[in-house]
Amino acid sequence: MKKIKYMLPVFLLILLTIGSCKKDILDLENPNAPGLPALETEEGIQRAALGVYSKFGLDYFWLVLGYHDIMGDSYFISAGNFSWRWANQTSKITLSNGTVLTPPQGGSQPTELRARNDRSFTDDNAFSNEWEVCYAINNQSNILLEALQSPDLAFGSDTEMKKKVVAAWAYWWKGFAYSRLGSMYVSGVINDVSGKTTGNFVLNTELITEANRNFDLAAAQLQGVAYDASYKSFLASFIPDFVTEYGGGETTITPEAWIRNLNTYKARNILVNKRLTEMTSADWTAVKTFATAGLQQTDATFTTRSADANDLVSLTAWAPARLLISGWEYVSERLVQDFKPGDARYTRNIIPVSGGTVVNRSGRGFQYGTRYQFKAIENGGDYASTVAGLAVIPIACSYEENELMLAEANIRLGLIEPGLQSIDRVRAFQNAALAAVAGTGLNATQAYEELRRERRIALINKNVSFYDARRWGILDAGAGRTGAVVVGPNGVIDNNAKIEYNYLSYWDVPKNELDFNSNSNVSVPVVGN
Repeated sequence: MKKIKYMLPVFLLILLTIGSCKKDILDLENPNAPGLPALETEEGIQRAALGVYSKFGLDYFWLVLGYHDIMGDSYFISAGNFSWRWANQTSKITLSNGTVLTPPQGGSQPTELRARNDRSFTDDNAFSNEWEVCYAINNQSNILLEALQSPDLAFGSDTEMKKKVVAAWAYWWKGFAYSRLGSMYVSGVINDVSGKTTGNFVLNTELITEANRNFDLAAAQLQGVAYDASYKSFLASFIPDFVTEYGGGETTITPEAWIRNLNTYKARNILVNKRLTEMTSADWTAVKTFATAGLQQTDATFTTRSADANDLVSLTAWAPARLLISGWEYVSERLVQDFKPGDARYTRNIIPVSGGTVVNRSGRGFQYGTRYQFKAIENGGDYASTVAGLAVIPIACSYEENELMLAEANIRLGLIEPGLQSIDRVRAFQNAALAAVAGTGLNATQAYEELRRERRIALINKNVSFYDARRWGILDAGAGRTGAVVVGPNGVIDNNAKIEYNYLSYWDVPKNELDFNSNSNVSVPVVGN
């Protein structure tokens, strides 16, 4: 494998990276690293572009996505590692007979996560992990953009095309990083200079604006770029070989498909950063506009996979593997209950959990209980595997997400039939074998329930379950999910419980940052809500 295996050690020397002993997450300057002359060749630029992937690693694909999936109640983790048990510590469960079950240890999720917002907790400070990854990606992108300004930069051929592709790559990843940050933290900083930072914190809404600005800059670079052999070869050099080896078409992203990828992300940025009750007709129209120009069924997207060696998840350190390894990550009863009767995705994927029903896992609460697990991909399933290359997770968005955003926008704008047709298209795409819902006379409430359930199932492992739970108000104090299936005391199944989550909507800025980069903009909060 020509990428990652041989190149990443070089990047540990060349590029400005994060280490546990750095004084500031955003101030990444390494006095021992070579300067930009190392990036004045085509090979150097290719290696720097590839280096974006090295910023993800286990911190993102295992820790960060784990937080999102368990807070969205798609999965659960009772293990205390990396503060997972606190990230999905519900406030209380009320069974249908009135019995109230509360966690046997600790306080609410906000209380417990904030108690660990300190550098001394290292990776157990849940607030720090997504922050570190995203600002490392942003810094890497800044390095690329700065390298493009050097008059000494030389490409072997097709200089104009290659400069545009590198710039688009950098702006795309900056847009991705700011999208993740603005969708997770109450505030952050905007920085376009590598190895530097600023104390001028801005609200998360400004981070989303900056994300979309960078997406627009990426699109401008891609306009008119030809999808020819030179483009394909050059872009492929930015993508790890294990994605190419196992993913095939996932690396053949045309300029037009790339633009559709970022349009889909712009639609997501609107949808997931407002409560459903706050969305206006103008918001829904904007979501529809971007989604209409977004991903199509045949478009390549940005993904990652596992590999036998030198991948980003050490083969098994991510949800697709840990869901099959006893003791780590489990399928939630609340996810399983959202499959519609007769859904072939249920038949293909849901089997009894090995070892018998899990009840009050580790004695840490009855939210940690399930009767189910996923069937491995190699045995006919869709979502989980410990075999190299079989499972895939989109890094950004997917066709299904785009089509369901279009469905939701249409339903909320009163266009129920077009919305239901989009839901049917997603179900057909995923071989759900469900009867069409379009043309069945559903009203707006019924149509939206189809949409809600379909987002829960079609977007498994697609990075949105927490965002959805937040915008639907399920995570708010005093709210929660009614009609929830819970494995209660003695393994008795309750089909009509209420779970009150009381989770943070937007996270605090990590103290790992604030200890060395204090907020100079006192009007901007650094404590979430």
